[in-house]
Amino acid sequence: MKMLQIYPYDANRDIIGQRRWTKWISVILLATSVLALAFVGPKWGIDFQGGTEVIIHFADTVDDQEVREAAEHIGLSSPLVQRFGSEGDNQFMIQTQDVAIVDAEDYERMIAELEALDDHQHTDAMEEQPDRMEVRYGSARTHDELRAALAAAGIEEVEIEDRGQRDEHWYALRFQDLQRTISHGFSEYFGELYDDGNGLQRLESVGPRAGEQLRNAGALSVIVALIFIMIYIWFRFDVRYSPGAVAALAHDVTIALGLFVLLDIEFSLPIVAALLTIIGYSLNDTIVVFDRIRENLDLAGDEDVEAVANEAINQTMSRTLVTSLTTLMAVTSIAFIATGLIQDFALALIIGIVVGTYSSVFVASPVMLKMDNYLKDRRKAQALLDEQEGLSEEPQPGV
Repeated sequence: MKMLQIYPYDANRDIIGQRRWTKWISVILLATSVLALAFVGPKWGIDFQGGTEVIIHFADTVDDQEVREAAEHIGLSSPLVQRFGSEGDNQFMIQTQDVAIVDAEDYERMIAELEALDDHQHTDAMEEQPDRMEVRYGSARTHDELRAALAAAGIEEVEIEDRGQRDEHWYALRFQDLQRTISHGFSEYFGELYDDGNGLQRLESVGPRAGEQLRNAGALSVIVALIFIMIYIWFRFDVRYSPGAVAALAHDVTIALGLFVLLDIEFSLPIVAALLTIIGYSLNDTIVVFDRIRENLDLAGDEDVEAVANEAINQTMSRTLVTSLTTLMAVTSIAFIATGLIQDFALALIIGIVVGTYSSVFVASPVMLKMDNYLKDRRKAQALLDEQEGLSEEPQPGV
């Protein structure tokens, strides 16, 4: 019984010959992506810019607008509110850039008031824990003196703890934390609708410096992956294949990033994971095509490399389409059913699968052919140079 084929194995269509048209598709997509990244810029998530993510549960149904108004009422800056889970769960995810109830101006006022006290030696403004500060003096300070200094800066609620040895006079200052502020604020705003015992489901905060470090680490992970992939392809095949594989991957990542910006997908750690998944998926497809090209070249003799590459692409096209379509069906289902970060992750994979399948055929293989022609020209030039040098070294008649 003959199996169903999406694309005939023995087809002989001039697929790679279409690169003179498809290259303009790549140019347009790449230019659009670069412009979007340069002029619109990524929408950084909490992971990368710092801030707080909260999941709130209600005892009964409320709508997004009410939750947004409540978040603004208790002082959260630019809150982003979206339903979390199904509508019957009565849960909402709130994202804000706040990581503490004190902001930069509050910090400056507090530091100025604390340094104005006698024998001040050092103030440690803990950037990754903005609800805390440590201060040291040359002589002992009472808790009342410290509270008065903070009250002058506009901070009333503070916990003070003596730190260090007896003669070091270190004091740890802890201000009212954001978790308490949010829970108390929503309880007052919604009353019985807010379940005090189970209302605050989750609270995660990332400081600005940690967010910057995560952002740099995410970018570095993608770059390192591309470098090691080029090295792997070099050893797995030979030097003419590496540039094509890396060009296809760079093509995929750039276009994916641009589409994330245009689709307003938030850049977060799951999106970095999606990018690395895209790289792996695209690389796998590219290696399948390259492996068939190499096998056919070993049997082709003096046959033209472009014809061999075109035959290999035709032979692997059915496998490529079946794999891509099967994965797309699963990921598309997740994109329609899921919400929040899972939906963004699924959308990122859909973009990557489509672009990665395209690049394996119309980017990686054409670049490989250009590299093959370049290496052939170099060998011809070197052979001609060696021949000329050999003629110049032959003894001349009569010498």
